[in-house]
Amino acid sequence: RLNRMALESDYVSRNLHKWVDLIFGFKQRGREAASALNTFVHVTYEGIVDLDSITDPIQRESIIAQIQNFGQTPSRLVRKPFPARNVMVALKGDNIDFSSLTYLSHSTPPFCVVGAPHKTYLRCVTWENCKVGMMGQPDSAVGDMCLVRGSLLGVGRTCALITPSKKYYRYGGPNNGVSVHVAATVGAKVNRVLTIHDGMHRAPITFLKPSLNGMWVVTGCMDSTVRVWKYEGDNLKLQASLCGHEGGKVTCIDVSTTFGSIITGGADGNVLLWDLRTLTFLRKLIHSEKYSDRDGLKSFQSIAAVSVSCNHKNGNVVTLVGYSLTIFDINGNIVAKELSFDKSPRQLRPCCAIATNCPEWKEGGIAAITGHANGEIKLWSIDYDKELLSLRHTVQNTIHSCPITCIRIVDQRQDTLLAGDVSGKMSVWKSLQLESLKPEELAPVVEELISGVQTQDWIGTKNKNVEEDNGAYAI
Repeated sequence: RLNRMALESDYVSRNLHKWVDLIFGFKQRGREAASALNTFVHVTYEGIVDLDSITDPIQRESIIAQIQNFGQTPSRLVRKPFPARNVMVALKGDNIDFSSLTYLSHSTPPFCVVGAPHKTYLRCVTWENCKVGMMGQPDSAVGDMCLVRGSLLGVGRTCALITPSKKYYRYGGPNNGVSVHVAATVGAKVNRVLTIHDGMHRAPITFLKPSLNGMWVVTGCMDSTVRVWKYEGDNLKLQASLCGHEGGKVTCIDVSTTFGSIITGGADGNVLLWDLRTLTFLRKLIHSEKYSDRDGLKSFQSIAAVSVSCNHKNGNVVTLVGYSLTIFDINGNIVAKELSFDKSPRQLRPCCAIATNCPEWKEGGIAAITGHANGEIKLWSIDYDKELLSLRHTVQNTIHSCPITCIRIVDQRQDTLLAGDVSGKMSVWKSLQLESLKPEELAPVVEELISGVQTQDWIGTKNKNVEEDNGAYAI
């Protein structure tokens, strides 16, 4: 992690051309190489030795041994100094260089402000009510969401979207299977049944998760079994039945085709990792302690695995078991945790969580997002030294005032957040852009970039009344 941070630093970017000159450029040979102390054994250079012309077998073997011992110098690609990389910075003098923000957006951590990555700030773009997939549900809770050509699309709690085809699965019915419906179209075809798959389990399906490419489907059952399915044409073919949860229903699932892994959580509180390629058990994620409610009595709600989510950049796994949020690495080691929710009032406790695709070398980036029972949404980064999660930003309950049931992240840069609650309300949140700030709001950011001193007080404290109308807060 530290090596990657160093390689991605501005210092390396500014000096990388010097290394290119030594290895591939004009300082590889000759006087420039000698003055740079960059000379090697002569037989390692390209074109110096012609092994086919050496007839003496002893000399030939000796030269081959030297080459194998010292290695081989790469081919020289350029014979003039390699140009230095143009490192873009947000600050130009005492002002923000807005023309550089487009280039900086690709290296900005998830949900951080482009040009000021030490800041995290979300604003609500739009909100609406979920209407798709609600038939037959006991409530109006949102189960899954996505953006279709810029429009917000959501489905009910017992549904899961197939994003590539704009369809959705409905599960949990008495047929112990699933049905595929139209999710996004023009006219009255929304919710129309396309296919029905009966008898996929021996009991009702309690959770379903398709892969991002839509080719794989993983289902969890009331009887604690997990089944893996794959599309062959228009048919779902059973690939494996996975058993490992100790009784009780499967409560959450995530799939990563990038890392070939399946993560499942159950009412027993266990979170298990499976290999998608071999369809075998990998490991159980060991949490630091068993969790119980405030009265010390274990219950289904307090110990069940609520959410599991995979980071598709580094394989980290975010788990919410009971009220405790934990991040594991791909090998099952705890990276960071947040256990204070167990002592918080019930309305402040998390009820869902999701991982971002933040790489481990972007320390200031948002690594996990939680939705809470009072409608708040909290964004967390990792303190690697203390192995704890650090709260970076809280979206107050101005739009959502009841438990959050679904959080989704869209856009390649990961600066757009979708949230849905138990009442069926859905909202879209986007990271703040410096171009949208007024001069008096931008001034503290410029001061911090100049001084290097980072504070937590920003727009949210100086313009609280204004931001209450917009439904956004920063801390």
